[in-house]
Amino acid sequence: MTALSVVVPVYRGAEELCARLPKLSRFLDQSQLDYEIIIVDDGSDDGSNELLLALASGRIQILLLEKNVGKFGALKAGMSLAKGRCRLFTDADLPYDYAVIPYMVDLINSGSFHIVVGDRTLPGSIYRSELGWLRGLATRVFTVFVRLLVTGGLHDTQCGIKALRGDVADAIFPLLKENGFAGDVELLYVALSHNLGIRRVPARLVHQGPSSVSALRDGFRMLRSIIALRPRRSRGDYESTTLTDIADQTYWTGKHSS
Repeated sequence: MTALSVVVPVYRGAEELCARLPKLSRFLDQSQLDYEIIIVDDGSDDGSNELLLALASGRIQILLLEKNVGKFGALKAGMSLAKGRCRLFTDADLPYDYAVIPYMVDLINSGSFHIVVGDRTLPGSIYRSELGWLRGLATRVFTVFVRLLVTGGLHDTQCGIKALRGDVADAIFPLLKENGFAGDVELLYVALSHNLGIRRVPARLVHQGPSSVSALRDGFRMLRSIIALRPRRSRGDYESTTLTDIADQTYWTGKHSS
């Protein structure tokens, strides 16, 4: 089993990814991590396939989806192929300082935490984002809503870099119902409902490509999706004996669980 799988979903963003991927590969090579990169094209209709297929190598796999299914739909497909002890996913423009990756891998593979998430609100983070007033307001409202009703002390559910232990990823991704951007919240909600250990780390934004997220359209869709989380849990949709066993083993062996 490899130490790290990096899964990158991309939709109509192949040119930017192709320009930035060699730097990530060089960094991982220099870090001496045993890794694989899985790029999932989410049904792009702009000719991205040919550009992405040219990236394929011994460490880089390309998965082409026939139709657009959304960020987490693509992530589910990519994670089903991943073999790493640590499964990390990030945005297609590879916006975060790569130096955080070995740190996240160590936190996961040492057994200290089940999930490690970037958090742009933590000291040491850099988040150079110029938001319009509407998107800024929508972001603040969404964050407050999520903290009050879903994830408690997690302040930045939508940060685009997260890592999971391999067995946790294998168990949790098939449970997720959301295929769009709300999948980030659903993932953390399910993890918290099983008392999995989550660690927040600073996220340093060093590059920012164009965003496909609409403050109004995607914001309202995400809120509707998030409202559905508690009813799903009440129906038992998120039950998993595997995740329960993982959390229990961590508790009884004295590993950090919060």
